[in-house]
Amino acid sequence: MTKDVSVLATELKKCGEVLVSIAEALSAPADEAPHETQADKPSKQYSLEDVRAVLAQKATAGFKAEVEVLLGKFNAEKLSDIRPEDYEQLMNEAEGI
Repeated sequence: MTKDVSVLATELKKCGEVLVSIAEALSAPADEAPHETQADKPSKQYSLEDVRAVLAQKATAGFKAEVEVLLGKFNAEKLSDIRPEDYEQLMNEAEGI
């Protein structure tokens, strides 16, 4: 029985060492490059045709109501009511549909 307790104590010590190494790894600063934010990404220029193609694909895939709601977010009843400077934001939101 003493041998069993000794083996258990050794295993418990190993578990503790593993937990300490995990805690140290989690608290150490990451060596990764910082994550790219939306502001860091270069602006993509979309044309009316680009936006129309994506929204048409979404609508024909059964998301017509969602496309209409998305247009409403831009105070538009139809695509031509949306300002070209809003195309990028519209495309980003359309990805979520």
